[in-house]
Amino acid sequence: MDNLGQKIKKRREELGLSQEDLAKILGYKHKSSINKIELGAADVPRAKVPAFAKALGMTAIEFSGWTEDRKTVSFSYCLEQQMKLLGWVVLYDADGNVILTHDGVEYEVTEENIKELESRVALYMDFLLNDLAKNSRKIGG
Repeated sequence: MDNLGQKIKKRREELGLSQEDLAKILGYKHKSSINKIELGAADVPRAKVPAFAKALGMTAIEFSGWTEDRKTVSFSYCLEQQMKLLGWVVLYDADGNVILTHDGVEYEVTEENIKELESRVALYMDFLLNDLAKNSRKIGG
């Protein structure tokens, strides 16, 4: 599949649904909204992702294409970018060694060290986000 719109169309057709059927299920007034999404002329609104996934018999993860591998790679990349902002860089040499650098000093670390760092950051981020949510006004769901 080249894009989400094509994926929606393929799955909708597999389920034997018309654009009008899917539009009704999702609360759209006209099938033109589904047509625009399938053609790539409009995006799926973020708030509608769970509803689209459910209507198409998929999980939100399957619907969005975020496989576990892709999520892991994406999180690792984001973490490395944040580390760079703090002056830390992770390098992988040709021999498979992992080198952490900061202020001109190099530190030999292992891939396991980096995975542990990612795991700890993810747990801490989850803790902070849950704390933020608890102290915020709920507006939906």
